[in-house]
Amino acid sequence: MMKVSVFAGDIAEAPAEAICTSTNPRLSLMMGTGGSVREKGGFAILRECEAILEAETARSGRGRMPVGSVWVTGAGALPYQAVIHCVASDVRARSSDAVVRSCVTQSVTAAIQRGIKSVAMPVFASGHAHFPFDSAVASIAEALASAPEGLAEVIVVVRDEAAAERAVKILRRQFTEAEIR
Repeated sequence: MMKVSVFAGDIAEAPAEAICTSTNPRLSLMMGTGGSVREKGGFAILRECEAILEAETARSGRGRMPVGSVWVTGAGALPYQAVIHCVASDVRARSSDAVVRSCVTQSVTAAIQRGIKSVAMPVFASGHAHFPFDSAVASIAEALASAPEGLAEVIVVVRDEAAAERAVKILRRQFTEAEIR
């Protein structure tokens, strides 16, 4: 059974083997979780994102990543096995429950494929995309409840203690043992 907990603080300081960013279709790492990862992990992570975007553009001709998709890079100077970049909004910074669920499901799958046992993820799309926090947390809980088996723990990262309390209340609808770390 997967453990679900909430961590109040910076995604780049979350206690997990891998972390997720909530990013845009260009994997820019400019704001929010992406900005923190770039700042603390170094530009090597951004360069990997740029290479992924360039390769995907050459393959598809789109110049941007599909909404709801995930892309994995190294962790640069961060103490993680990987960074999983989740395209949580479209080019107009819009998102939906379906996009959040896709980010969660694909992040879990990417982690399992790499033998990672714990992942920290933000409340996807609730920052730059202005998606309602409570709806995003509910979508995360729903996706985790039906996610493939293989992860020991998912840590949902929020900005402060008040948000942590709100998130735990919502997560406990699916995971009665959810707690604040």
